[in-house]
Amino acid sequence: MSALIKKTLLVCGTIAGAFALGFGYSYWQAKPADIHFEHCSALQQGRCSWFVEQQQWQLSLPSDSLPAMLAQPLRLSTNLENPPPLELSLQGIDMYMGEVKVNLQPNANGSYQSELLLPICNTGKMRWRAEITSLDASRPLALSFEVDSQ
Repeated sequence: MSALIKKTLLVCGTIAGAFALGFGYSYWQAKPADIHFEHCSALQQGRCSWFVEQQQWQLSLPSDSLPAMLAQPLRLSTNLENPPPLELSLQGIDMYMGEVKVNLQPNANGSYQSELLLPICNTGKMRWRAEITSLDASRPLALSFEVDSQ
């Protein structure tokens, strides 16, 4: 086999291997399609509540509409004694503007506190879908709500 053919096969094999690794990584990182999110249909004065399998969850934001590019406090509390670590993921509903992810670690009281910073949208107003999921597979949780930014 000539050296040129060997080099061509090596390059093609390297490209195919890199593609396969990227595809495999994205496949394993994807959320399972069968997750059922308990959805809070409407924020009321920046508050939402869920009751899931004898677990009560309460979310508190400063208001129903958050200003863009200004950090806003987020509080989440539960009646669980030892709540799992969570991830909050936000994606634009009106248009895709990337994904905002925030890891939430419970404090000693079993509540979570963090700050949320939403990107600015050139249309002025944006609707976001927020999904809260457990990072502990043995304690599944899937909550969702929607919030506006301006």
